[in-house]
Amino acid sequence: MAVERRGEAMKSWIWITAGAGLTSVLPVAWMVWKPSLAAGAVTAIWAAAASVGAAWLVLRSEKRRQQAIVRNMEHASIRMLNHHRHDWMNELQILYGYIQLGKLDKSVACVERIKERMALESKISKLGIPSLVFYLHSYRTSGNNLQLEVDIVDQVQLEGKVSPGTADRVAETIIRTVKAFQMSGKASWGETRELALTFMQQEHELIVWAQGEGDFGEPDSLRLQIEQAVQDEGVRVEQTEPGEPTYRLYLPLVT
Repeated sequence: MAVERRGEAMKSWIWITAGAGLTSVLPVAWMVWKPSLAAGAVTAIWAAAASVGAAWLVLRSEKRRQQAIVRNMEHASIRMLNHHRHDWMNELQILYGYIQLGKLDKSVACVERIKERMALESKISKLGIPSLVFYLHSYRTSGNNLQLEVDIVDQVQLEGKVSPGTADRVAETIIRTVKAFQMSGKASWGETRELALTFMQQEHELIVWAQGEGDFGEPDSLRLQIEQAVQDEGVRVEQTEPGEPTYRLYLPLVT
């Protein structure tokens, strides 16, 4: 995500700089063809104006890009909130129905399920990497063909424990891994594919256990995509069961 945004910004810089350089061709050609003080002055003024214009275009392009990012984030946040509100309303309606019917045992089970879900969402929110937290919370609202289940062992809290650069790399590696599972194989009619992500922290290392269930195509193809997804310095990946879509990622938490 961050890498893609940096790439787009770099392309804007290249195109604008190239345009500014092309505008200086005519005055430079004039000075080469008929050198004079006037030609030199015009060329210098033209080059300064082109530089100022290029800087202005870059700033405007960056401002528009940032505005587009903010708008996309706002729309995604609204979708996520609406989806979560709908889910919680469904849970409350089920609980209310059990209470009306006097089914105490089912009411208690429903309350326990709500408590477990609230506890999990709280653990996700406390992971401490905003981009990763947002991705996990909003995943269900994006209409993916892969069901994602998240579990967090104990409390994994990384806020203030890792540098911003390390946090970005951790988030990008995990997101790319999920996308590798998404792009591999396909669900048959009436079947669902699931991916369980289990987060564990062990000293200065974050362990993410990815366990797929369903059709993920050729095992070698999935393994290759996983290995390509985690090409980052210090990150290790191992297949826990040969031939099965189960992998463990070991991500160093450099402070």
